[in-house]
Amino acid sequence: MPIIETKQLVKTFGGLTAVSGFEIYLNAGELIGLIGPNGAGKTTAFNMLTGVYQPSSGDIRFLDESVVGKKPYEITQKGIARTFQNIRLFKDLSVIDNVKIAYHQNVKYSVAAGILGSKRFKQEEQEIAKKALELLKIFKLDHKAGEYAKNLPYGEQRRLEIARALATQPKLILLDEPAAGMNPQETQELMELIRFIRGAFDLTILLIEHDMSLVMNVCERIYVLDYGKIIAHGTPQEIKTNPKVIEAYLGEEVAI
Repeated sequence: MPIIETKQLVKTFGGLTAVSGFEIYLNAGELIGLIGPNGAGKTTAFNMLTGVYQPSSGDIRFLDESVVGKKPYEITQKGIARTFQNIRLFKDLSVIDNVKIAYHQNVKYSVAAGILGSKRFKQEEQEIAKKALELLKIFKLDHKAGEYAKNLPYGEQRRLEIARALATQPKLILLDEPAAGMNPQETQELMELIRFIRGAFDLTILLIEHDMSLVMNVCERIYVLDYGKIIAHGTPQEIKTNPKVIEAYLGEEVAI
């Protein structure tokens, strides 16, 4: 059974159909790519999968349960996390506080315990701080735990956003153009990091990315979206040599 599967998803905005008949599936542990030209509907698809947009029609099943109609925080609690094409950190909070916030969806203490500073509150907060710091170490950000997120270099902000997503303890993570704005060395490091977190955190990953070297090197299967419709699906080698994909997106030189 796929960990997530979509069935005939459609999203319209007034008279514009942004996504039509969108059908994908991911098995547990897979690392799958979603590519296509700008404006093809990739981020719209992500927004439907995470509850930011509700589909105009169709279904999304996560662990064989429909999540259509669920709010973003409810979908996060079920085990789906994401990053954004445009980084969305709490920029005036510290690096560690950005990660701690994500852990707080699972706290056991009450609001009253938090206000009164009870023993249980203090114990849980200490445990959250410990977990957050351990996660930051994996992303080589622990030495900047006390700095404001807005003061991090661009590449480190990207890593922090992924760390924050992992702090929600997801089963599935959606990465929206994680290599955007990165130089070749940072992209290579990101590629290695994605491979690592997949195994270390037992994750399934769906990746939107324009950097074809990253996509072709880390993804096991790739879906290609154009004008809101899936035009191809297959292994990286199959996608590189698919005439429809070459015409719509890759260009002849990439397929050679």
